[in-house]
Amino acid sequence: MAASHTNGGSHRPSTTIRSPTAPSVLTMNGHLAGSGKDLKPEDFEHGVQIIDQDKQFNQNLPAYLQVEGVTRAGFNYHLISVFGSQSTGKSTLLNYLFGTQFGVMNEQERRQTTKGIWMSKNKKEHAQDSAKMAENILVMDVEGTDGRERGEDQDFERKSALFALATSEVLIVNIWEHQVGLYQGANMGLLKTVFEVNLQLFLKDAKSVPRSLLFFVIRDHLGTTPLGNLKQTLMQDLERIWAGLSKPPGHEKSKIGDYFDFAFVALPHKILQPEKFEQEVQKLGARFREGYKDPKKAGLVDEASEPILLPEYHRRIPADGFPMYASGVWEQIDSNKDLDLPSQQELLAQFRCDEIMKEVLMPFDEIIAPLETTQADATASGMPSMIAELGNKMASARSALLATFEEEASRYHKGVFKRKQVELSEKVDGRLKTLFQGQMSAAHKTGILDFSDAVTTAVKAGQKKGGSYDFYKIVQSEKEKALKKFESQAQASLVSGTPWSDYKQQLNLYRKELDEVSARLRKEEMRRLATRSERWVKQRLDESVGVEFNKLGSGRAGSGAPAEGSKPATEKDLWDRIWGVFTDTVSHAEQRFTQRAQSFDASPEEVEVGLWRLRRKSWAALRSKLDEEMMEGNLLLKLRENFEDKFRYDEEGVPRLWRPTDDIEGMYTRARESTLELIPLLSRFKLSGTSSAPPLDAWIGEAPSNVTAADEEDLAPIGGVDEEEGKTLQDEMTILSDAKVQDLLTRFKKTADGVYVEAKRSAIGGVTQIPLYFYGLLLALGWNEIVTVLRNPVYFILLILVGVGAYVTYTLNLWGPLLRMSNAASSQGLEIFKEKLREFLESSETGRQAIGISAKHGDIKLDNLNSNGTTKAKASAKEEEVDEI
Repeated sequence: MAASHTNGGSHRPSTTIRSPTAPSVLTMNGHLAGSGKDLKPEDFEHGVQIIDQDKQFNQNLPAYLQVEGVTRAGFNYHLISVFGSQSTGKSTLLNYLFGTQFGVMNEQERRQTTKGIWMSKNKKEHAQDSAKMAENILVMDVEGTDGRERGEDQDFERKSALFALATSEVLIVNIWEHQVGLYQGANMGLLKTVFEVNLQLFLKDAKSVPRSLLFFVIRDHLGTTPLGNLKQTLMQDLERIWAGLSKPPGHEKSKIGDYFDFAFVALPHKILQPEKFEQEVQKLGARFREGYKDPKKAGLVDEASEPILLPEYHRRIPADGFPMYASGVWEQIDSNKDLDLPSQQELLAQFRCDEIMKEVLMPFDEIIAPLETTQADATASGMPSMIAELGNKMASARSALLATFEEEASRYHKGVFKRKQVELSEKVDGRLKTLFQGQMSAAHKTGILDFSDAVTTAVKAGQKKGGSYDFYKIVQSEKEKALKKFESQAQASLVSGTPWSDYKQQLNLYRKELDEVSARLRKEEMRRLATRSERWVKQRLDESVGVEFNKLGSGRAGSGAPAEGSKPATEKDLWDRIWGVFTDTVSHAEQRFTQRAQSFDASPEEVEVGLWRLRRKSWAALRSKLDEEMMEGNLLLKLRENFEDKFRYDEEGVPRLWRPTDDIEGMYTRARESTLELIPLLSRFKLSGTSSAPPLDAWIGEAPSNVTAADEEDLAPIGGVDEEEGKTLQDEMTILSDAKVQDLLTRFKKTADGVYVEAKRSAIGGVTQIPLYFYGLLLALGWNEIVTVLRNPVYFILLILVGVGAYVTYTLNLWGPLLRMSNAASSQGLEIFKEKLREFLESSETGRQAIGISAKHGDIKLDNLNSNGTTKAKASAKEEEVDEI
């Protein structure tokens, strides 16, 4: 066997084998127990001591399984234990059978070798010269029973047996042929304890406690007693022990075969028949493979070549969870508590599922955490943005997480696994739901902004084309696009299989806000339409009302004021014509407003409010125009024009040339009185047919029932319509107050008097004429000069040329330009003369002496003076000051 090793670890002293057929070579082996910290793979060369002689569980078991590559095996591993009397060659059998290196006794000493419980992995699973064995077979070498070291203290024997039963698929009972039939030698006392515990475990949870195989290996079989007889003897002893057990109600007639399977094999003498021993051991090793049991057979597995690693024996503890499970089982056994394997399995599942959850969440966080950070930053900045491929990223991260968790955790307790799977799903789905909701919120906000911008852009484009656009169609088209885009974004962000994989609520909220934005945009467009309509009405009224006021005094073909009869129609019907123009203009605007509002899909109530506001705004525009026309300066000018039309022009519209014989006073009186009658007419807005104010209150109408405070806040109060303002309709129709009328009468009379005085002066000035004798006297005194000019050809021709030039200039109307050119030329010549004179005085010594100025005292600046005697620079500075003010 293996040579002696000393690694500084705990030693496994051997004890003397009492049987004469004990192994011939017994060496003292001291192997490192695999305990401590920072162990290396070579420290586990001889296995690991999972429980030492002081009943302490070794926490390095996970490290050993990791080194051996068993941790990731899942359920693809098998655990086999061996127990029996001390110094019966258990370790030797395992070393031959599985190629392990458990310590064996030294030939010179008779001491205990195996202390506690050791574990090692099968070393022959890949051996070419041996039969194919199952993968990942773990072998536990249990401390022998009935040793002198522990004496009558059988506590560890019982506990180690229970531990082997709770964890192992196959329990190999190693006995010698001569021990068959003995009670202690055949470990019948220990097996009784095993039966009792197994019965208790089965009663607690029959589903979770699997069957076990008790594999009796009879050593040193000489062949004198057939194996069948030995097997029969052992089974009789086992059945007798089972019959003696105290069974709970309902299980009194139960048989040992209901809970255990049994197998028997005999091995030749190792010393006397070494070659045959090794051959039989090799055959025995070939049975440690996976197989299935014939359902017709129960209790005995007696075929020499039948596999013994059956599925029903497996404890269903995943390899990565075995260290914790074994530790929990040993803790319960060591504390003398009732062994509860289902509870241990649940605790293991709880612990391992939590660990697996942490492991699978790490790659999940690597994908999802940056997305959460990006979304949180965008939300905090107030600029929500869409995350590209969010749905695919979330779905792939979630499916990978759940698949990995199911693969790793589904091997544990099903109830715990399902509960933890739901817990993990809820945790993950909660985070993904937050991301989804944030994505939908960003899609909602960006969609609303894009929708509003798209509608505004389309409306502006329609306005540039001439205003022939259908607002309702634009809104509906953009709304459909927005909804399709939102749905596509929502579908791209969904994760199948999640409870929140439904965006109907978000879609309904989005559709509702789109409707609200559409209504707001429609209302804004209605306001803009109303503003355009009001502007159009104001422009038309400015033109039409201005024309009507300009007709004052005109339209009478230039005839004078009539002595009898009523006033001309152009004056009497002024307000009728203004009211007619006003109502026609507003009516046309209302038609245009109604037609455009229909293209907005505006409700009748909205149209009604818009028309009501348009009428009020139009009246305010007319009233403003009337106040502008009735300003004191404008009205006084119109009255003077009216008076002059009546006073200065005759019946044919020809201006009068006043003569002393004309009735200037009578014409003046009639024209003045006719014009004075206009002032009371203009002071009140009255219709000629009814001599009363127009029905403004009925024309505007009552305020619609759905009008809001916002609709009224920019409307000016109207007397007779808004009763709460305290103004009547008559007050509203008063254009000029009585005080203004009196002031206007006084000022107009002064203006008219001035025109009359001018006319009188013109008539009187026309009487003064040159006497006829003056022309005779002029001829007598100037005859000589006339004759001289006529007789002298030069003078005569010059006179004719001057006359012709004067006539041509007069005919072409060039006297004005000639006079302006002469003035400009003379002014330019004068400036040149002054400049030359200044240069002469400054540069000539004679000039300086003439004006008494010495050149040594520097130059004297000559200023240009204007007509007022001030310098041009000062005058220019004053003009700039006036401009700044």
